[in-house]
Amino acid sequence: MNITTIHIKTDIKTRDEAKKVAEEHGFSLTALVNVVLKQIARTKHLTLNLEEEPSEYLLHEMKQARENREAGKGSPHFTSDTKLIKKDPKKYRHIDTMQQWFEEQGI
Repeated sequence: MNITTIHIKTDIKTRDEAKKVAEEHGFSLTALVNVVLKQIARTKHLTLNLEEEPSEYLLHEMKQARENREAGKGSPHFTSDTKLIKKDPKKYRHIDTMQQWFEEQGI
């Protein structure tokens, strides 16, 4: 078997965290990278699991969206201007478009 060396650049924190995970699973970092490379070569497919913890920004935006929805500022379930007006003709009869409704809601 011919062997080659691949040099990659990554930050130290990423390397150290990946090495720790690899070792927790009984691999060296080199062995883990080889497993991934062999799987890609064999299957001609790359499968990545990008599960992450949501960022503080995303958590804040999700909270804001939830609060908006609870305050009635969220979009009701409609997909067209006609459905919006049909949903509550008295409330929405003055609204010509969904865009107008969004603007009135401050969205």
